[in-house]
Amino acid sequence: MASNPVTESTKHATARGWVIIVGFILSVVLAAINWLQLGSLERALGGVAVPETQLFGYDVGYVEVVRTLMTDELLERYGAAHYLWDVLFSLAFALTLILLARRIARGRKILWLLMVVPVLYAAVNIGENFALEALMGSDTITSQAVMLASTFTVLKTVLFVLSLATALLTLGTRPRR
Repeated sequence: MASNPVTESTKHATARGWVIIVGFILSVVLAAINWLQLGSLERALGGVAVPETQLFGYDVGYVEVVRTLMTDELLERYGAAHYLWDVLFSLAFALTLILLARRIARGRKILWLLMVVPVLYAAVNIGENFALEALMGSDTITSQAVMLASTFTVLKTVLFVLSLATALLTLGTRPRR
């Protein structure tokens, strides 16, 4: 007996819907864990915030203060927050928004715009992690290295807001039948 193509299509659509819901939940959980890790570091640094939480950038003096307060153990925790929680969040967040856009805006030219912003966000956020790790692990702090990391931080903030805006734009788009 042949399967009903309408039933199969509905099953696939339902499964994709659940994947998007799980992706959003995973993104929220990963973001919360990352912020808890960064908050723990901030408390260990005596209340001095880590650079990636400075949404509008920072300068050499600020980075020098943070770096002098960092012990080897704190640097290891800082790296773990970057390389595990922040990378996983960036990838889960971008993938979830891509799946949402593909589900709702499939076959439309705007789909590429809706997909490129979260990908750029993930790439810039991961680039910021590498820049900050290099900065905190180097023997000398240069203004160029701080400027690069600070620029990544500001771009990450802008792209995160734009990613949320594209998600809302996607939700406002009527699905094509």
